[in-house]
Amino acid sequence: MATVGAALGGMLASAVIKVVIGQISSTIAGEINLHKNIKKDLEKMKMTLESVEAVLSDAERRSITDNSALLWLKRLKDAMNDISDMLQDFEADTNFNLLASTMKKIKMPHKMKEMQKRLQKITYDRNNYRVLPEARSEEQLVRDIRETAGNAEEAEIIGRSEEKLKILACLSENSTQGTTIFPIWGFGGIGKTTLARSVFNNSQFKEYYRVWVYVSQTFDLKKIGNIIISQLSQQSQISDLHSIHTRLQELFTGKRILIILDDLWEKHPSQLEQLKAMLKQGEGSKVMVVVTTREENIAKEIGTVAPYELSPFTDEMCWDIIKQKCNFEACPDKERLEPIGKEIAKKCGGVPLAAQSLGHMLKFMPCEMWDSVRTNHIWELSISKDTPNTHEVLASLLLSYNFMPPRLKLCFGYSAIFPKGHDIIEDDLIYQWIALGFIEPSSAFSTWHVGQNYFRKLLEMSFLQHSKADNRTLKRKHVPRFTMHDLVHDLARSVMADEFDLEGPNCRYAWRTRADFKPLKPSTTSPAKLRALHIMDHTYTRIQFHHDVDSPAKYIHVLDLSTDCSHELPDSIGQFKQLRYLRAPSFQGRMNPRFFRMLSKLNYLNLHCCHELSALPESIGEMKCLMHLDLSRCIHLQELPLSFGNLRELLYLDLSNCNGLLGIPQALGGLNKLQHLDLSSCKNLRGLPDVIRKLTELCYLNLSGSMHHIFDSSSTDQAESFIHYICMLPNMKQLDLSSQGEYSLSIPDSASRLSKLVLNWCRHVTRIPECVAKMDRQSLFGLLPEFFVYSDATESNSNLGLLEHINPEQLCIRMLGNVRFLEEARIINLRKKQRIGELRLGWLEDAKRYVDDMELLRELVPPTTLQRFEISGYSSVSFPDWLMSIRNYLPNLVRVEMSNLPNCNSLPPLGHLPNLRELILGAMKSLEEWNIAYSNGEDSPDELMFPKLEEVIIYNCPKLRIKPHLPRASSWSITRSDSVLISWGESVSHTGASSSSSPVSTTLEVTGSKLPLQQWSLLHHLPAHSDLDIYGCSDLAISPEIIQALHSLKSLKLDIRDSDHAELIEWFTYLTSLQQLSLLNYNKLEELPGKMRQLTQLQSLTLLECRSMTSLPEWLGELTSLTKLEIVCCPGITTLPHSIQQLTNLQQLEIRDCHRLSMWCEAEENKIKLAHIGQMRTEDKATPREPGEQAEPAEPQHSGRMRF
Repeated sequence: MATVGAALGGMLASAVIKVVIGQISSTIAGEINLHKNIKKDLEKMKMTLESVEAVLSDAERRSITDNSALLWLKRLKDAMNDISDMLQDFEADTNFNLLASTMKKIKMPHKMKEMQKRLQKITYDRNNYRVLPEARSEEQLVRDIRETAGNAEEAEIIGRSEEKLKILACLSENSTQGTTIFPIWGFGGIGKTTLARSVFNNSQFKEYYRVWVYVSQTFDLKKIGNIIISQLSQQSQISDLHSIHTRLQELFTGKRILIILDDLWEKHPSQLEQLKAMLKQGEGSKVMVVVTTREENIAKEIGTVAPYELSPFTDEMCWDIIKQKCNFEACPDKERLEPIGKEIAKKCGGVPLAAQSLGHMLKFMPCEMWDSVRTNHIWELSISKDTPNTHEVLASLLLSYNFMPPRLKLCFGYSAIFPKGHDIIEDDLIYQWIALGFIEPSSAFSTWHVGQNYFRKLLEMSFLQHSKADNRTLKRKHVPRFTMHDLVHDLARSVMADEFDLEGPNCRYAWRTRADFKPLKPSTTSPAKLRALHIMDHTYTRIQFHHDVDSPAKYIHVLDLSTDCSHELPDSIGQFKQLRYLRAPSFQGRMNPRFFRMLSKLNYLNLHCCHELSALPESIGEMKCLMHLDLSRCIHLQELPLSFGNLRELLYLDLSNCNGLLGIPQALGGLNKLQHLDLSSCKNLRGLPDVIRKLTELCYLNLSGSMHHIFDSSSTDQAESFIHYICMLPNMKQLDLSSQGEYSLSIPDSASRLSKLVLNWCRHVTRIPECVAKMDRQSLFGLLPEFFVYSDATESNSNLGLLEHINPEQLCIRMLGNVRFLEEARIINLRKKQRIGELRLGWLEDAKRYVDDMELLRELVPPTTLQRFEISGYSSVSFPDWLMSIRNYLPNLVRVEMSNLPNCNSLPPLGHLPNLRELILGAMKSLEEWNIAYSNGEDSPDELMFPKLEEVIIYNCPKLRIKPHLPRASSWSITRSDSVLISWGESVSHTGASSSSSPVSTTLEVTGSKLPLQQWSLLHHLPAHSDLDIYGCSDLAISPEIIQALHSLKSLKLDIRDSDHAELIEWFTYLTSLQQLSLLNYNKLEELPGKMRQLTQLQSLTLLECRSMTSLPEWLGELTSLTKLEIVCCPGITTLPHSIQQLTNLQQLEIRDCHRLSMWCEAEENKIKLAHIGQMRTEDKATPREPGEQAEPAEPQHSGRMRF
């Protein structure tokens, strides 16, 4: 019995033979002047192939279990490919080289006879292989997308609701400070990624930074680290692991982060430990990591909590999925279909991916076909040894593949040219299918439309899935990405295995990522020619092609040079007469005009970011087949030639950021088929309105940042009329008017015809009709969550009324001083917008007001559902009634921030908020007293104040005193607010209203105080086990009473940078409970004080910018509890003491920017002294290394030429 993988070898024959028959028909009917004998031979060959095609259904069915049929199909497919190559070779030079064309016409009859003999032999052999003609079942058509349109992503996770709740509960229970790693494991296709995606999108993690990493079978710590960094900060690649760790530590510190590590395969414990170490970074952070993997052992090794096993679905759950996917309720014969469907569901083996694929396949099938699926012999295939748990899903996927139309099989198989986990862009893939001739010609639809149908079909069958890639870090950010499930990718690779094998004789599609490969040479063992070549390695320094007429490169249809680097595009590329798809971004140098003439068959051309491209030749108009042209960011491109209007087949044109480009409106006039047009940030657009009206096929138009280059600022009526004409174009779906800055926009009623309108960063939108506003209550087309109130002298009202019909989760209203009348605030009625969870209200502090701030705020009552509230720039002295009774109006608040309130002299009774966790008070220069016992005139002496308070931040409140005592919180930050530090000296003991119970520990951070430290009376009231951080305070003199108050301190950070203290500060040596000590910017310190040896509980010591220190003392070895030692920017320290060997508990030694000390640690004779340390990192950025010396190289660097 054949295995699933081996059974696929011959299943492409029917697809290839269809393509070749179409190719022969095209050659016969084409423009080439054929000799009558050649034409006769081609017609005879076509008839032969049509006869062979009639038996392929039976042959492909037999090939799954019959090796002789499989061999016959393979030989047939190879012959088809050779015929295709022969025909393309014949056509290649007919328009360019008269001599070559004549010679080929002479040789063609002989080649035809040889090929005809080969076909006759294959036809004769079919009898030996027992391949017989039979009545073929009706071929399943790829339906038009309008018949099968639906949500591309699942609306819900069928059958996983309980598991989802359990996982969310587990994550909530283990949501502690530090890093929690929660593994989910189960075999392939069972739904791990889908479940992880639902966790990723859950509102429980709304306040978290979120990161998604596809790990895959290729485990690369640097890649994982860089992906996390890029999604948190959009920073470019970092080459060494230590710098990655350092950057992650910076990014993680104090943040809440959710990270999904999808599809982890790495089994080696040491690698998994390194991964765990990389994720355990950042002080005060809360990092939740969800890992999906197929292996239980990996889950146990990587997790910090017990792994969660995802169980298979029941047969009933699989049947539910099949019913949903095949639209069972609409089937006319449900009674007959249900028992068959339930039996099919049993064959899914509890795998949702199998059920999804089968459900889509069964859609529109009659009862007889359902029965043939149920009894199909594919279910009986044996399985390979390494995939015991994936038999059912592979068999179901194979069944779905087997029922595909032939050309769709080709499109699917080719899609696996991308590596596992690669993000696929729909348009780019469809153009590659077109370039390779996979799309079946249709009299009813364009090739592009048929390609879209193919793509949608694969998506519906779950052969393609929506990607979770973070588009913010990618070019074309708003373009959706897709990917293949690993098992689907395995199936596609099996289908076309020999055609992807670069080392084999039949390779037709190649993906190259290494620069050290050999040139592609003409094959002497097989006439197979390369059709698609993708080059993805950014390390190539030069690309060169063979000029040999027999080079396999000349048959290339798809050439993707996405190296993302600046190299010259070789002139020799013009030899690719069959090239249809060329992607060559960021290439340098002038482009040979012959290039455009020679590559006249191109249908896709991407020259994005080719900065040295200054002009396009007139010959570009000869590219009659061009459908997609991307010239975005060709910033020196000066003018479009007159011939540009000859590109009549153009569907997609991107000229974005071609700032100085002239002739755009004139060039667009004849492009009547254009569907996608991007003119964002283009300047020379006068006259565009007259042209746009003629582009009746236009579906997408991007005019971001361009409106003021079309109309002047006084032409608002003309601009509105222009937008109206755009919206009335018969096929218009998406209009992007973002980034118009101060340009006034008025949106017409006709915008309601659009499916998408984008108004991001448009500050002066004066009108959006109700019928349009209701289309997007969440973001108002990008004007939210940050909304700018605008009004000018010509308007009676501001634009605040635009918020009347919105109901978002987050809302920030800036520049409230521009509101003209109180009625505007009443109209938007914030209180009824129950979805709002976060509200920020802001005034410009010194800006003109039309209404009083307090009167306006009185009308802006938030909904009771509000959880986070921020007010800034408010200029009134007091607050309206609803704020002074805040508990009654906003009982669910968890965060309050009040900042830049210059005249405010009192605060609302915030202590009554039962759920308040975070409080920020800033820049309130008139606020002198905050009495937390104040209860709005009611006597409630026993009421608990601030019962859940966790964090308080106070900055730039120089007069503020807190009475009668400081509210309890686990974290306090006080910046340039010295009166807060001495409030306790005037406070009475705790009586009456009480604060929340004392936390186990408290972190206090004080910055920029000019008050002597010995006067900080609050230090007398710190609870036990506290942490104290002091930054940039001028007087650090201390008293014995303060020493006594800090006797139980566990962690101390001292930044001495701005201290005026003349004497050395050594009082910290008396704090014998210290476990962590950091001395920062202590330039007067020449050596560690001897009294430090009494800090026997010290576990972590950090020295940063202590530039006067020249050595570490021998008594350092007495601090035997030390587990971490960090020395940064201390150039005077050149060695470690011998006693370092006594620190047997030392697990981590980090040395940065200490060149001589780093060299000492790297010396062989000293490595023995440090061998007991678990993790040692040394880094010296300031000093160049010796030639050939590398501390930790990045990816291998390559040089020289790449030839093929």
